[in-house]
Amino acid sequence: MSVGATTPLSAEEILAIARERNKINVVDADKTGFNGMTSETFMKLLITQLQNQDPTEPFDNEAMLNQISQMRTLSANLELESTLKNISLGQQLTNAAAFLGKEVTAKVDNKDVTGVVQRVSVQDGKTQLDLGSGTIIPADTVLTVGEA
Repeated sequence: MSVGATTPLSAEEILAIARERNKINVVDADKTGFNGMTSETFMKLLITQLQNQDPTEPFDNEAMLNQISQMRTLSANLELESTLKNISLGQQLTNAAAFLGKEVTAKVDNKDVTGVVQRVSVQDGKTQLDLGSGTIIPADTVLTVGEA
């Protein structure tokens, strides 16, 4: 874009410039959407936009404040999401702890598996029950719970 041009940059042009000049790995909206954009990526995009603005028509202050506000909202939402995941994880472990020492029956791969819960753990965000002797079952497959 030439210095004397009066046409504002489109989002696609800004992304292309950001990729070229700053080697930013911009998230493809079709893959992960807005959730994949970090505040760092957003700031780099905003800075690139400011660097490439038309000097005869500078970036609107209100629009810039709106973008900064969006960045803060994004950051707050990411923090909230992380906090909620941690709370959920704690709740899953608390619920699974009630199975300790209990005999459970679960349906795993269309087979009934029965055993006494020795340990509980979380793997990939899913609560697992260890029945000993190498038998680990997802907690959400439990059908019955009884005294050991």
